[in-house]
Amino acid sequence: AARRVHLGSRTFIGGLLTGLLGTLATIPLVMRTLYPRLSARVLQMFGNIVTPAATRLRIERTEEQPGSTNGQIGYSLAEMAEIVGGVLRAMGLTRQISRLVIFVGHGSSSMNNPHEAAHDCGACGGARGGPNARAFAQMANDPRVRSLLATAGLRIPDDVHFVGSYHNTCDDSMTYYDLDRVPVGRRSEFVRARNALHEARQRNAHERCRRFESAGTTYSIESALRHVEGRSEDLSQVRPEYGHATNALCFVGRREWSQGLFLDRRAFLTSYDPRQDDANASILEGLLRAVIPVCAGINLEYYFSYVDSAGYGCGTKLPHNITSLLGVMDGAASDLRPGLPWQMVEIHDPVRILFVIETTPDAMLRIMDDNPAIAQLVRNRWVQLATLNAESGDIQLFLENAFVPFDTSDVALPSVASSMDWYQGKLGHLPFASVVGNAVTSNHGTTEVTQ
Repeated sequence: AARRVHLGSRTFIGGLLTGLLGTLATIPLVMRTLYPRLSARVLQMFGNIVTPAATRLRIERTEEQPGSTNGQIGYSLAEMAEIVGGVLRAMGLTRQISRLVIFVGHGSSSMNNPHEAAHDCGACGGARGGPNARAFAQMANDPRVRSLLATAGLRIPDDVHFVGSYHNTCDDSMTYYDLDRVPVGRRSEFVRARNALHEARQRNAHERCRRFESAGTTYSIESALRHVEGRSEDLSQVRPEYGHATNALCFVGRREWSQGLFLDRRAFLTSYDPRQDDANASILEGLLRAVIPVCAGINLEYYFSYVDSAGYGCGTKLPHNITSLLGVMDGAASDLRPGLPWQMVEIHDPVRILFVIETTPDAMLRIMDDNPAIAQLVRNRWVQLATLNAESGDIQLFLENAFVPFDTSDVALPSVASSMDWYQGKLGHLPFASVVGNAVTSNHGTTEVTQ
């Protein structure tokens, strides 16, 4: 019914009725402005009157050749095994797999931000990752796919179950798919995982709120979650989320060496285990073909929208009107505006992204030689590049078409008991810190750490 009304209002007769009944629209308008979170919950309550039918993804192709007809849509079993195996190997998730694996896609929804490509998946042109996560979980749970993977040397134990899910990065909500397929033996573990993720989304909302001037600095984690839920539904809120603003780094490597670092929400984290790669760094090469262009594109989008908001960006979003569902224009008469609005980039620090990759300089040079798109970004200085030897801590920085040692001897990170202790009450950019547990400051100003 809502869709029919939405489409009908764009017809000639529907437009006349909209003009006559338009005054009634002031009720939800006022509610969404004064009580955004309550309005969203009321609408959700009415929406729950009609329960949608349970659905199943049909992702298996029944015909040999792909195409546009029903039997040609989807993937063959071999393609599913290649997708699942490629993702798991790229992340290093090939042994000691947890009995419950939650695979999360991301996206965003807000009442007052039409710039979807900047908040949803930038690699997908503004699409959302929930369907991908759901499809991946279904592939990974298929016994036939696991059998093919086992013959290729990647064994997923029979008691492992994958759950697809979706994280809304604006209101920090989590949606889980196909829970009726979770085995009975895994349900208690899912409840524990869901509770842990609920705690994580509260803390995530709390850390995000420190950059919102309207949020205040004394929120509890519960209040912070309520705040981001409300601002995502607020018609008057021009900054529902800052998205990728402040991005400056991309770490490609094992999570062990970045664990415990407070990075101020400035880093893309791409999991990669060089111990499971071959001598030619083939897995890393496949990762970087996506990671470097995508993260560089996001970074440069924010960079240019900040340094020239009127030219490369689209200025302030206050006079913007959505035009033909294609883009935005100023008022009723302007060209379509490129780039991002000022309200999305105002806190951004316009630096060109630094890729820190756990590999050797020789492997990185070989990858650049074989991939012109990566080489163009690096050698033309659209991005910065460094390699890391995680065991020794040695860093090689790419300068003047060669890798040179980077001196880290005089670099010392402050130690803090928790990230919340470090950022609480602060709005601006923060130095990185090492979260080590209980940290106390001595009378001499140095930090003593107790494990």
